[in-house]
Amino acid sequence: MLQYLKLQVKQHPARIGALAGLFQQGVGVLVALLLIPVVTQHLSPDEAGIWFAFQSLVSIISMLDLGFGFAIARQAAFTLGANSSTMAKDDFLQLAPGWSGVAQLFLLTRTLYRALAGAALVIGIVAFEVFSRVGSLVPVSTQDVRWCWYGMVAASSLLILAAGQSSFLNGLGAVYQTRFLLGFYLLIAGTGAAFAAWKGWGLVAMGASFALSSVVYWLSVNIVRRATTAAMLEAKVIRSPQGSFKRLLKAALPVGGVNVFGSLVYTAQAPLLGMLLGPEKVAPFYLAQRIAMACNLLAMQFTLNQLPFFTRALGAGDFVEAKANMKRTILRTSMLASLTTLTFYFLSPWASEVLLRKTDFIDHETRLFMAIDILFLGCTVIWGHYVLAAGRNPFVWTTIATGFCSIFFSFWASKFLGTTGLPLATLVAGLLFNYRQCIMQGRGLYRSLQHN
Repeated sequence: MLQYLKLQVKQHPARIGALAGLFQQGVGVLVALLLIPVVTQHLSPDEAGIWFAFQSLVSIISMLDLGFGFAIARQAAFTLGANSSTMAKDDFLQLAPGWSGVAQLFLLTRTLYRALAGAALVIGIVAFEVFSRVGSLVPVSTQDVRWCWYGMVAASSLLILAAGQSSFLNGLGAVYQTRFLLGFYLLIAGTGAAFAAWKGWGLVAMGASFALSSVVYWLSVNIVRRATTAAMLEAKVIRSPQGSFKRLLKAALPVGGVNVFGSLVYTAQAPLLGMLLGPEKVAPFYLAQRIAMACNLLAMQFTLNQLPFFTRALGAGDFVEAKANMKRTILRTSMLASLTTLTFYFLSPWASEVLLRKTDFIDHETRLFMAIDILFLGCTVIWGHYVLAAGRNPFVWTTIATGFCSIFFSFWASKFLGTTGLPLATLVAGLLFNYRQCIMQGRGLYRSLQHN
């Protein structure tokens, strides 16, 4: 049986990666089914709002990865598929082909994630001092709230360290390993926080559960990365070409800007809502947003698993396979995005009754605009993923514009429309800038593959 499983993983890595992604998504749903009702029933409305807002803020801090993870995974896939005649262009680095180049890339970025993790700790401490004095999110700065936040910041720092290790595994096609590990982390962290809330131990114990679970997750990812690559990396350590670090920064930081501002559009909305309208408004909106993003991530499973194989085909010069990979994956993901959007629109009120044990959910207009937005997100951003996987990044300015406009529109629209203004602002900003840009650039990439 074990040999059969190993053979399936070797012959169908993308398929196993999709299953691992579904496992991760399923665990996320199960944890939400467990954690959200426990938090809303055993914590006060203010404490529940603070907890959900803190989770969003931690997600923002975790963005300090700044695109290095994606750039490293993309470079690892390209380098592993390259041969002695392959010439790197666009945002790819000219490293040694094969595992020697992967070793160069690993040595080049090993210390980078330690610096990013340290920066996350500093920013987290400063962020709490700001939010405890500004707005309505933290009405009273208590020690329990403070230590809960510090525990979650420590968790985000460890998650950044784990992201560096996971990047290599993703680039080498072992997406299934990182997905399974992340799923187990979500299970341990979520059940630990739910148990702490159920026992009445408060926010401090909930934050500590996330921190301890992150330690286990980081150690597990590190062990898997060493078992997968240690022998080859240690056997072929070659000094990176001069200027490689600057080129990595040049390639990764624009991608990071795209990732940060793209994610900021959604992750900033829950704490922003708490600041503008009070923490008691956060829980229903946070639940709807989590369901919507879970539906979107479910539709993107095929894309994220196929990207390393697309980039590897480009590195090997197999443009026919790269074009076929892009076409079939975009079609599948667009169909799934439509299906998951309908699922969110019609079933999310029922999910609210199950999770919150009450009908206090977002109104019909808010749910409608949120559904339209995730439909456009799923059907357009997939084109942008392939453009980025090809070593190009024409999305920096449009994504920054989308992020700023979304936040600006959210401030303005929420004053007149309440929670409905947040998804409406995101939809308008996306249609003006990033959604259109993704389609245009993706179609240009597909035509260039046809001509090669």
